[in-house]
Amino acid sequence: MFKVISTVISTAISFVICLTAACPGHAADGNGDQEFKGNTGNKQNKRSTGNTDTTGISVEHLKAASGVAYQLFPQGNFVFEFCITRPSTTDSDIVLCIPAAFTRHDNKVDGVFISNGVIGNASAINHELGGAMVIENGQCKLLATNKATTLSAAFLESVQKAKGSLFQQFLIVHNGSPATFRDQSKFQRRAIGLTKQGTFKIFESDKAITFSTFNNDLAALGVSEALYFDMGAWDEGWYRAATTGRTITIGQDRSRTDRQSNWLVLKKVKKT
Repeated sequence: MFKVISTVISTAISFVICLTAACPGHAADGNGDQEFKGNTGNKQNKRSTGNTDTTGISVEHLKAASGVAYQLFPQGNFVFEFCITRPSTTDSDIVLCIPAAFTRHDNKVDGVFISNGVIGNASAINHELGGAMVIENGQCKLLATNKATTLSAAFLESVQKAKGSLFQQFLIVHNGSPATFRDQSKFQRRAIGLTKQGTFKIFESDKAITFSTFNNDLAALGVSEALYFDMGAWDEGWYRAATTGRTITIGQDRSRTDRQSNWLVLKKVKKT
């Protein structure tokens, strides 16, 4: 069960979150200030539908008004898992594997994290990252962490007790409003989004674009919450095709794959 954390919002002004963000592992891929506007609530408890083929993922394709083409990986009936040991392509239970949190210069996960109830970097919470993903029982929730104040000792302990997982990242869409960044560098972009249907899908651009284009595209496509994933030289991932079961590599740079430190995976539900 996820704890609900409320924020008192002044009735005289709209809700604004300003975060100065820096990616210590590779600054060109993540620097900049991000700002959210809007104060509407939304629910994230619905189980994603679609992807009923248990062999792999049926990839979706769409083009945004910006002209950028995206491929989408729906959660469907699969479950999420966050791990710090590299998953193997020979594990037929895994249908998607991508880098999740940023990796620091020392090759360690950036920020606090929890993997299946085991906490890491407990004393190294990143107060500049504006969001987090929490996974419990294979289902995820995206959080606005308010400069990490949400990530209190009590909250982290609750995730641990539930044998859940957590990692920190940029929250690039919040309550349907796109975040703004000073950084105008261009990279291929990837993020998980909560759609207006209440389902989770991973969006990946077909080319290098700015945060501004990416964040605005996701909001315009009806995404209410979106959390970024590690990209640039760290972007290599893979998925298992629904039609053939073969693994297909994604990510256009792939030059620092050996330095990846953590991964988000989608897995088949184990039958009991």
